[in-house]
Amino acid sequence: MASLSIHKKGSDYYVTVVESYRDPESGKPKSRQLVNLGKVDEKTLKSFRLMGQKLLRLCGESLEQIQERGVKELGRYNYGYVKVVKLVLKSFQLDAFFNKIVKRNKLTYNLLDYVVLMLAERLNEPRSKLSNYHFQTEYLGLGKLELHHFYRSLEYLANSKEAIQQQIYQSSRDLFNQTLDVVFYDVTTFYFDSEIEKEDALRQKGFSKDGKIGNTQVVMGLLIDRDKRPICYQLYKGDTWEGKTFTDALEKLKKQYQIDKVIVVADRGMMSKSNLEAVVENGYQFIVGERLRVLPESVKSRLIDLKKYEMEWVMNEDKNLVVRYCQTEYEGRTIIGTWSKARADKDKNEREERITRGEKLLKSQVDISKKARLYYLKPKENKKGEWEPDEEKKKNAQRFDGFLAIATNAKELSTVQILDQYKHLFQVEHSFRSFKTYLETRPMFHWNDTRIEGHICLCYMAYSILTEIQIKLSQQKTPLSENKIRKALDHMQLSEIKQGGENFYMRSSEKEEVKILTEGLKIKPIPEMVHKTQIFNYI
Repeated sequence: MASLSIHKKGSDYYVTVVESYRDPESGKPKSRQLVNLGKVDEKTLKSFRLMGQKLLRLCGESLEQIQERGVKELGRYNYGYVKVVKLVLKSFQLDAFFNKIVKRNKLTYNLLDYVVLMLAERLNEPRSKLSNYHFQTEYLGLGKLELHHFYRSLEYLANSKEAIQQQIYQSSRDLFNQTLDVVFYDVTTFYFDSEIEKEDALRQKGFSKDGKIGNTQVVMGLLIDRDKRPICYQLYKGDTWEGKTFTDALEKLKKQYQIDKVIVVADRGMMSKSNLEAVVENGYQFIVGERLRVLPESVKSRLIDLKKYEMEWVMNEDKNLVVRYCQTEYEGRTIIGTWSKARADKDKNEREERITRGEKLLKSQVDISKKARLYYLKPKENKKGEWEPDEEKKKNAQRFDGFLAIATNAKELSTVQILDQYKHLFQVEHSFRSFKTYLETRPMFHWNDTRIEGHICLCYMAYSILTEIQIKLSQQKTPLSENKIRKALDHMQLSEIKQGGENFYMRSSEKEEVKILTEGLKIKPIPEMVHKTQIFNYI
């Protein structure tokens, strides 16, 4: 009697028609292949479906009649988030890393499953660890997870944060094989929903970049490469001045990552004289924002003279944004002055808004002594507590409309190359936006340093995964935004159904974003209908 036989070869499945018979000499049952129907793919599945429908009609039934009889949906699950997180963690070799932690610490639970779920939730809809526990049933591909192990897992992440950063760095790319490369550095703050400080703890009050005056916070310094791939990060107490973090970042770059030659790109708020000296002492080069207004008048007057701005550089071709520039030498570094009309208009509008605000403050009864400097006001002579517009300060500020200065000691780069590199500094700012908005790193609700470190490490891993996905898709010429990636992952669903006494999984129809994501990441496609016993061959 003939029957279908399904066998696996490598990662693929093949279907053949075989016939069972009894050997006339030995009397033993045997089978022989009658027809090879080929590899199971979308094309053959379509042929099988047509064959099945014809056989059903031959038997006097239709597919619709079979489906109507005893078909019941048992549940619906997302497989995309877990699948993709596992895939990227494996590319970082972090699956093996976490399994080593389990063996070394003789853990009685699968640490990787907890990390995968927390990352999936962070990418999907950031929630508390308690919510992670409750929402675990929405995903397919994980075992049963216990609540107390989520918090223990955070502690293992905190204790392994340095090793995790290095593992991601080493496995995701061989960044500095070249004789020269560029890294970008910036600092941000993450606030807590609390005003309570604890001595010597990470949570302290300080200057908030989120405008959360009075809330406790932590400070984070981040190094990334030109592709937005993270290199490493460091957490500091919330009252740490951002410039003070820079030398730590340099030491980490030198010692832990053994990078000898690099150009560091950073904003002007980061670059004190001692920080620039530290860059040079480490053998690095720099491209940094220069404080134009504090330069000597002889240098400054040249850099704000538009007659000297004879060269043009296209900053943004899409918006036709042209920047004019000139350059000069000062104290062993090249200073490039840039000017654009768009920036000049922006500076003018911001100044006029402050002047208008200052005029309103003068008419009010509030104490403006601490705000006067910001709104172009000065104290009246011989009239204590009274203020008036500072016309000289307004006139001086107007001189700098549209100008921005950049300093570098990278002599082998052209001016345009230097401007191109400094332009990419916005990538760090975009990275922090991803941390704060898409991944919702703040506000934080963990109170001890270990849990805080674990939470930030988790968000750093989620950001690394998101960035790696975007890079891979861009390499395939099919880029997707963060929100479209989330939309694609949302649509990757399976319905568990019961039919004729057996359970199957039915895949949701594939949207365009899903096809782009699965093809770009080389994810094995799931057939429209899979028997429950075979689903783990795909997820």
